[in-house]
Amino acid sequence: MADIETLKKLCNFDGDKYTQKTGLDYLTALELVMGAVNRNDKPFSITEIISQPTLKEFTFEGVKEFKYVCKLHAYPMIIKNNHRKNEKIVPYDFANDEMKNIFNNSMGVVYIFTCPYENKEYIVKIGQTRTPFSKRLGSYNCGVINNWRTASTTNIKILQSMVATGLDFKLYIYDCSDDPYILTWHGVTSVPFAASKALAVEDIMIKKFIEQFNRKPLANIQANATETD
Repeated sequence: MADIETLKKLCNFDGDKYTQKTGLDYLTALELVMGAVNRNDKPFSITEIISQPTLKEFTFEGVKEFKYVCKLHAYPMIIKNNHRKNEKIVPYDFANDEMKNIFNNSMGVVYIFTCPYENKEYIVKIGQTRTPFSKRLGSYNCGVINNWRTASTTNIKILQSMVATGLDFKLYIYDCSDDPYILTWHGVTSVPFAASKALAVEDIMIKKFIEQFNRKPLANIQANATETD
């Protein structure tokens, strides 16, 4: 964990508080202050995003099964009077109550992050989680800069990239919760658990993406990209 004075070096001072930098300024500061030089550490930039395939270009039929859920925006870290308010990804603009319920409660979903930019929607990540996505977002929000080297590289990569770009992202979900796994053992029945369907669908989606574009999605390239997704 970093001390307050170190964290201030990643911020701009605007009169009464320090606010986390964005863009190239932030990427440069991260490299100088935190040593972010490899692909696992370094947040991706807008330039990298717009070099990715778009959602419209991904022609695999399964993409049509994903539904728009909400937008995601990362608010920067703020330091005021030496008290830190951590950066955080916040969901907003839910499509409807059904999608909000899926976001909060569906166990076992596959998701796509896209980034809209200049009338195109670029694919950033394909992932899955056996917990409700709201809990997965909570994990991503553990990737604060104060947890550098202690949080998972996946969480650091996603949160810090969203901060660095300053852009809104879109969340799409394919809900696999209609196929829960329930075990009865010695006459005792377990609570429902997410089945392995989400893992299988994620695997297929990434395979088809690689087949069409000869690469993984931008945020799937770090070493443990599928470890806790």
